[in-house]
Amino acid sequence: MPRQACDARLADRIRVVHRGSDGTYGVPRITAELREEGERVNHKRIARVMRSINLAGVRLRRRPAPPSQTRPLRRPRT
Repeated sequence: MPRQACDARLADRIRVVHRGSDGTYGVPRITAELREEGERVNHKRIARVMRSINLAGVRLRRRPAPPSQTRPLRRPRT
């Protein structure tokens, strides 16, 4: 089977898993789900196919660090 046909079939399976997660799963989780189902896939291939069909997982926002941790400590003048 040519690579394009395999990728198209894989894209369908990725869409199903992605929809099942309400659009939250990204490459690592989709890879794990497909492997659980018995599919032999590489995370790089999943990432490439997801980019080609414009899918992405949800990125969690991180809280910004408190100012004391972002600014270097001032040295006392000597």
